[in-house]
Amino acid sequence: MEQILLLMSAATYTDADRALYSARDMALRPERLSFGLSLREEPTEEEMEAMLRLGNVQFLCPAYDSWQGVLAVWEGESHILMGHPGMVFSPRWDADLLRDLRHCQSGRSNRAVLTGYLPRSQDPVDAVCPVAADAFDANGMLLFHRGTPLRYARSAQPSAFIHPDFCFGPAAFFREPMEELEPYFLRAFRNHWSVYTAHKPRIRLLWDDLIPPCDIRGCEEGRRETVRPFEQRFGVRFSKRQLSPMARQGIFNEDLTYPMRVPLSVKTQEIFRGLTSRADCTPLCVTACLTLPYPSPNLPEEYLSWFKRLIAIRNLALLCYADSETIRKISPIHPNVLEYKRRYSLQTESVVGPDEALNYIKLSKPFMLGATREKFLTHSHYVWMDFGCLRYPVYEHAWLDWESICTDRIVLATVGGVPDLSMLVVPERLVRPLCKEIADRCARETGRLPQETTLWKLLIHDKPEWFDLRPLPGVRELFTLLTTARGEEHGTVG
Repeated sequence: MEQILLLMSAATYTDADRALYSARDMALRPERLSFGLSLREEPTEEEMEAMLRLGNVQFLCPAYDSWQGVLAVWEGESHILMGHPGMVFSPRWDADLLRDLRHCQSGRSNRAVLTGYLPRSQDPVDAVCPVAADAFDANGMLLFHRGTPLRYARSAQPSAFIHPDFCFGPAAFFREPMEELEPYFLRAFRNHWSVYTAHKPRIRLLWDDLIPPCDIRGCEEGRRETVRPFEQRFGVRFSKRQLSPMARQGIFNEDLTYPMRVPLSVKTQEIFRGLTSRADCTPLCVTACLTLPYPSPNLPEEYLSWFKRLIAIRNLALLCYADSETIRKISPIHPNVLEYKRRYSLQTESVVGPDEALNYIKLSKPFMLGATREKFLTHSHYVWMDFGCLRYPVYEHAWLDWESICTDRIVLATVGGVPDLSMLVVPERLVRPLCKEIADRCARETGRLPQETTLWKLLIHDKPEWFDLRPLPGVRELFTLLTTARGEEHGTVG
């Protein structure tokens, strides 16, 4: 029988106790498990008794890194799971992880490992995210973030990077010698291990920790035979601090998509929602793809991939404004495109410099809704959606519950009390008054235009009767109120 060694780092045993018992109690074969702990503080007598009740447990103290303690606690187990004290295990997780791993192994080779960002309770969708490269900091350190969630993924997907708090594979991977200061992902590549992002969340998190910045300075020195092929395969240039769209999203296909299979249970659920729901409102969504005089926070290919997720939804009417430079990119994939004109935006006597271009476009969102209303008068609500507001896949035939956010007031989300202006739902009767109020406030300003968030905070304070605010845990999540809630969708956990 295959054995699994679960390794975990924690300040005290008590911090890890809940996760360890969850692993044992939810396992299909608890007898296959053994545990290794790296503790910063010596266990108390009560904690020692809890460890004895748990089963085969070894601990190192003081110790800070489970990866460094593998050889000290390994007793011949076939597989190792690097874990985290925030983990919550699903029923039969052990058998499922082993099966998922076998699907990644090709031929006679078993040189594959699973990794990824596990879903947390506050995440909008219940899916594992790839470990993706975010940026390089001022010191040249590589920073990581959650890539595109593998929602409805058909299988595990190739990954470049490894999450230190969730990595599962053969024990041989963790026991191989490591060069000094060598990142885990480079060691895996050098030793011909294939790294995959798990496609189903067999484990979830109550909380997590940030992946520490990775020191890749000097990677070109002494590791050239490893680094150059890695860079070519995964679209990064360490020496030039360049990241490709694939590396930034963690999806290593040119079109930034992966094979999907929406479960039949989800399809049936969406059909039932559509048959039992009433839709008396007729919203028209509006977005814009405009050229800025300086680089945007994300790469153009990323924005286009997010836009494609939006237009794939059949039950969403969307109009896109694009300037002459971008309209050629948008019109082949989306028929509802109009050329952007300056008169569709906020009219101001102030000179809008390059440094204010993005803020000016943000302030102009209600005015583009107003221009749309003048062209298409039959809609009950006009909805602004940022061009890149949808960062995860949605089933194309999903029923959108517009009744939940199309009210007689302006609906927008707040995150920590701050307005999230990536999506605005404005009833037809308030489009003109909203534009007039914003135009008057901007006209009263001398010099520079007010910042978008500052203006909307004041507007919400002065006109509370206009607004219906929805507190949400993260930005760009108002759209989640339209779709089946996480935990309510079949096969997901809230």
